[in-house]
Amino acid sequence: MTARPRARRHGARVRERATRYTITRGPVVVDASMAFFWFANEADPRGASRLLETEALLVAPDLMAVEVTNAWWKCLRRREMDITDVEQAVTRLLALDINWIAAATLLRPAARLAAELGHPVYDCVYLALAASHAALLATADERLRRGAERVGVRLWSARA
Repeated sequence: MTARPRARRHGARVRERATRYTITRGPVVVDASMAFFWFANEADPRGASRLLETEALLVAPDLMAVEVTNAWWKCLRRREMDITDVEQAVTRLLALDINWIAAATLLRPAARLAAELGHPVYDCVYLALAASHAALLATADERLRRGAERVGVRLWSARA
């Protein structure tokens, strides 16, 4: 989406802005490592905030809300966030238009992927969800990214 040029003033140049976000076709499964950066005051190495600017359908297992809240709790323990910050982050997360999927429905395929990859089941829930929805996976977890590549799950990128 490109911004419309402003009305020209006498002698002024009109400059169009670059595309503000990527239009991703199809759903994107978001894991806790990406959602964490939406409301934490930390560097965003994978461009997680760009996900909120896309028109993609965001999908996540309900487990993600628990995992990301636990990550914010760790920030609270390190005094990087206070309880009000954590509560606001949870409220804002739950207000997002995310299609939450019950993790229990993904346990069988996740267990199979965990056995194949030698990777924890709770991470393989995200892989199983992405595979079942032919979705991209948005994760900042390098090990999970490698696992996704091994099983043919495509990865979301802010640069795409």
